[in-house]
Amino acid sequence: MKHVFIITFGRTGSTALLKALNAIDGACIRGQNGGILRYVAESVESLREHKREKVGRGEPGAGNPWYGIDEVNVKGFAKSLAEAFERNVLAPPPGTRITGFKDIRYTDEVLNDRQFESVLRFLLDNFDDPHVIFLTRDPAEACKSGWWQDRDQDVVIDVLEMTNERFRNAHAAFPRRTFLIDHSEFDGTPAGLQPLLHWLGEDIPEAALTEALSARLLHLH
Repeated sequence: MKHVFIITFGRTGSTALLKALNAIDGACIRGQNGGILRYVAESVESLREHKREKVGRGEPGAGNPWYGIDEVNVKGFAKSLAEAFERNVLAPPPGTRITGFKDIRYTDEVLNDRQFESVLRFLLDNFDDPHVIFLTRDPAEACKSGWWQDRDQDVVIDVLEMTNERFRNAHAAFPRRTFLIDHSEFDGTPAGLQPLLHWLGEDIPEAALTEALSARLLHLH
């Protein structure tokens, strides 16, 4: 199965993009899940680090305080968590050929650099055919929208500028497995999604694409 993950922050047009990509035949890309993969990825990294530190230490046998650490299968553990996440959180219905999610909890206020890299590594290493979309927006525009308006604008702009830079750096590190797109490229312009669709190897009927991008959201997320 192909996996598509939209990684972004609030007020970038991510729900419109989600709706558009769900117009692809056989797609079931879910909405926000509270950034739960942060904790999943951290558990994998913790186990990997523990094994790295303790393997080969002490005498062999059940008297070793780290008895069995040599047998820990970190890759298998990570893969099983990804499978459980797909089955129980994404829960794609029968006939789905593309699944994934979009989430906004990827600013440096929520995740530090190590945590962000851990989640990205988990996505790329443990899901079949992964495609990560980094969605950006001009901070000066985003901060005028939704709950960002209620915060110190200078602070918000700094946070979003750093987050955009984080996404650009991640895309530069994985140019084939990630795609960088800005809100301005498709806001009211369905044709602006064509490069993304080409990268995904997918197509959306023009009418469905136009309808998805023209809808105005009623929520503040």
